[in-house]
Amino acid sequence: MPQLRQDLVTQRWVAIATERAKRPSSFSRAAAVPVPPAAQCPFCVGHEAMTPPEVMAFRVPGTEPNTPGWEVRVVPNLYPAFGPADLEPVISHVGPYTTMTGVGVHEVLISSPSHGDDFAQLPVSHIEKVVRAYIARYDAHRQNPAIRYILIINNHGKEAGASLEHPHSQLFGIPLVPSAVCEELDGVRRYRAESGRCVYCDIVTAEREAGERVIQENDWFLVYAPFASRTPFEASILPKWHAARFETMTVEQQKAFASTLHDLTARLYHGLNDPPFNFYIHTAPPHGDAEPDYHWHLELLPKLAIAAGFELGTGVMINVATPESAAEYLRNVDLSAPAPAVSAPGVH
Repeated sequence: MPQLRQDLVTQRWVAIATERAKRPSSFSRAAAVPVPPAAQCPFCVGHEAMTPPEVMAFRVPGTEPNTPGWEVRVVPNLYPAFGPADLEPVISHVGPYTTMTGVGVHEVLISSPSHGDDFAQLPVSHIEKVVRAYIARYDAHRQNPAIRYILIINNHGKEAGASLEHPHSQLFGIPLVPSAVCEELDGVRRYRAESGRCVYCDIVTAEREAGERVIQENDWFLVYAPFASRTPFEASILPKWHAARFETMTVEQQKAFASTLHDLTARLYHGLNDPPFNFYIHTAPPHGDAEPDYHWHLELLPKLAIAAGFELGTGVMINVATPESAAEYLRNVDLSAPAPAVSAPGVH
């Protein structure tokens, strides 16, 4: 019988359609024709002049800004969704409606000089540099009073909404706190008021005791398929300690986070033939005191299903793969196996 499950934090409902469930292996993509690096890719080495001037980079010593020699490079988005960052947002009203000027920042964090290597193919030591760049850009913008929230995202694959092949992430600094984050913060407070405990600590305890939805863990992080997963193979990376703000990680924690991100994306790459996915990092808003029970976290949602009329009309997602079967499948992926048939770099 199909089952409705409720997210413990947001109280969002999800339908687990066990009657329509597919085998986890059926989500593996078919082979694709490899895509060579684009001759005019603006993110490739030697094309630095095709982007706005870099705002930071990790470079080989002695190399100049906006020249080859970089390992991770951050540039303003050429077509920003938000900006500029040096103005206060202006709120106005049009009849019963409210508008706000879209001030803020929009940056591109280019993962590596390689046109084809993403998190699953890069060494963990390089992913650590990407994480350091994430934190550096958080810190660069968190004191700006016009920016009420900072979001890091990664779109992997054309189906995930990306338009360029070269692996990269994006940072958005926006003049409001998103409703999705407000739902989480409200859920944390509600759970504390009702139970006297931290909801995220209870999730860590419950998932470790059950075990069936755990994908991987280390000393600092739990990687698991959420109980109320919205899409097939949805996964979260959750700190095991009270950590409201992503940018406060120690060096040891950054290394552990880079390791879990590499492990999770590698399991998707080898187990499902490099599926398209989106991931984003939810962290506490930069201003004011952080909610003490909040745990920042990364949510990764593969694009393996399409939201249709029911999902759009109700806001209730139908997931045709149980989180338990998805987690079991990913746990058992052989990461030492040869690269999958889909060897083409995704569009990001």
